[in-house]
Amino acid sequence: MSLSLIAGPIAVIDVETTGLFPSRHERVVEVAAVVMRADGCIEREFVSLVNPTRDIGQSRTHGLTSEDILHAPQFAEIAAHLLDVLSGTVAIAAHHVRFDRQFLESEFSRMECQFPDCFSICTMQLARGRSLADCCRDYGISPEGDFHHALVDSRAAARLLTCLLADQPRMVQKLSTLAPIQWPTVPRTMKQPVTRDEARRHQTEPTTFLQRLLKRKQGHAFPDTTDETVMAYVALLDRVLEDRHVDDSETDALVETATKWGLSGDQISLAHRDELNQLASAAVAGGIVTGAENRDLKLVARLLGQEKRDLDEMLSEAAAKVYKTHPDPATDKPADENLIGMSVCFTGVSQYHHDGQIISHTLAEELASRAGLVVATSVTKKLDLLVLADPHSQSGKAKKARRYGIRIMHETVFWKTIGVNVE
Repeated sequence: MSLSLIAGPIAVIDVETTGLFPSRHERVVEVAAVVMRADGCIEREFVSLVNPTRDIGQSRTHGLTSEDILHAPQFAEIAAHLLDVLSGTVAIAAHHVRFDRQFLESEFSRMECQFPDCFSICTMQLARGRSLADCCRDYGISPEGDFHHALVDSRAAARLLTCLLADQPRMVQKLSTLAPIQWPTVPRTMKQPVTRDEARRHQTEPTTFLQRLLKRKQGHAFPDTTDETVMAYVALLDRVLEDRHVDDSETDALVETATKWGLSGDQISLAHRDELNQLASAAVAGGIVTGAENRDLKLVARLLGQEKRDLDEMLSEAAAKVYKTHPDPATDKPADENLIGMSVCFTGVSQYHHDGQIISHTLAEELASRAGLVVATSVTKKLDLLVLADPHSQSGKAKKARRYGIRIMHETVFWKTIGVNVE
């Protein structure tokens, strides 16, 4: 039966999520839809990151971090844009359509809106249960990017569907009888979809606190400053950067301090460069710079307004000095005595390994206990320290800790502080 008999376009959808079960409050973090005609030609597309207002989940699967979705719209804010693209379609399809559909049903339910009862096509079922990557390879379909990116998966699944429908005359017959889906009407907001590329371009822009600090240029008759003043500013900066994130209140405090102490933008720039140089030197002095340390240095460099080439230069110079002095091999160092006896709680999925194994919550708690800290499983006002796996975490623990004013530390900083080598 000819595919031209299909009554209208098909929407091929894909969602990336914080987890596997919407019934357990997992959320969508990226949604895409590709609307294709019967001949396989794509009429229109939609893709956007989605802020789930909770922890991001398994970054290793979808490749997203909390920083990627921090400024993304919530699902309800871009639902109208998605529905504009879906308008006129007669069926939805996906690779494992039940998974994608149940998450969309959950998101629409949160909006007090019902996802329509419509004909669904599962390319995984038609292909007898294999992964999208395997099926694409079998049919000679090359993905237009990395799998587990919503738009890449939607496009690949659309091309796969065209191949599969050629051997599905009964399904084509069914598709020829369908009327357009009655999609709901939802409130329209001013928010626009945000793609991965747009989110990451935003991350390369100078941070707000840097823009405000570096406006303080020389030549405005600031009081004379001393080395002690700069050192005091750096000490404050160290504490602010412990969680690898600078929020609005911390920005205000840094700007107020720089103003009060008479620091110019030029002095701040130099202090930031010296700070990164010291961190780079410390990393190299400890032995081989691990992947974890390198990622952390890049993050700090961006927060401090330093270029990647500057960081690379600092690492090279530090390595040359270490080579000349032949230091002893790196070993785990004792924990900082200032943390011993403190209560600590962990949130998020660690991206790091210790002694060849991923740092699970159980291992993290064991390592903290060995270092003399008291492990807590929840955030209360009595907690001393919350350790974040992601500096922009929106987990319930992170939100509560910020509300209570509890000290927050990024896991890279924490492991260094208690003398645990990670990679």
